Amino acid sequence: MKQIILISTILTLIFGCQPRPKSMNSFMDEIREDFAKQAETHNKEIYAWEDKIEELYRRSDKNLQDGVAYADSIISNDNTLDKWKISNLHTLVGEIYYDNDSIRLALERFYINERLTFDSPRNKANKAGCYIKQGDLEKAMSLLKEAAETNHDFKWYIGNLYEIQGEPQKAILEYDYVYQRDTIVYAYYNQRIKELKDNPDQLMTTLFYKDRRKRTLLLLKGVKSDAEDTEIGGFEIKKN
Repeated sequence: MKQIILISTILTLIFGCQPRPKSMNSFMDEIREDFAKQAETHNKEIYAWEDKIEELYRRSDKNLQDGVAYADSIISNDNTLDKWKISNLHTLVGEIYYDNDSIRLALERFYINERLTFDSPRNKANKAGCYIKQGDLEKAMSLLKEAAETNHDFKWYIGNLYEIQGEPQKAILEYDYVYQRDTIVYAYYNQRIKELKDNPDQLMTTLFYKDRRKRTLLLLKGVKSDAEDTEIGGFEIKKN
């Protein structure tokens, strides 16, 4: 799904209602041209990074260690990477380790991520999943509550953990809290509520990480030929 949002510059706030001099058209053309060039460069970088992530997943799905070695090679050899991209690679490797039941190695990557940047809600949920696998449900719940304080979406995982603890009614309360805030976006929360009511004994045994491999790309776009005078460019949100 793509959504295009145009970025507008309201020149009338500066120039009032006076007629624009001819040079103003040239000025706007230069700004648009510069934006279009920056957009092209930006988008190439975004897609190049996406190609690396897709290659990481492709390799890991065939051979775990090959995928990990590929990611570590990028971290070691690509001097253009900032700490955020390096952190992101450690997160992805940690999640791949987790999916392959290499819990200790997964947890190590999540702590590297935390040291490089910060302990995001996603990282807290990732660590919580590892602690659940290791049997430390108290530590996991503490992390998930911290994550949910920042983003209530993470109440989903608190509900998962209540199921793991054999408390479906508490899980339902967590799911319903979020579902009531947006019944469309969080429809799957309500689906889980219905499943629990129909089959209260069929509880989760691990956290369910929904759509973990999906990513959101922010692409820049130049204006079209029929754009309004004040439009410079825009951006496109693309779901991968």
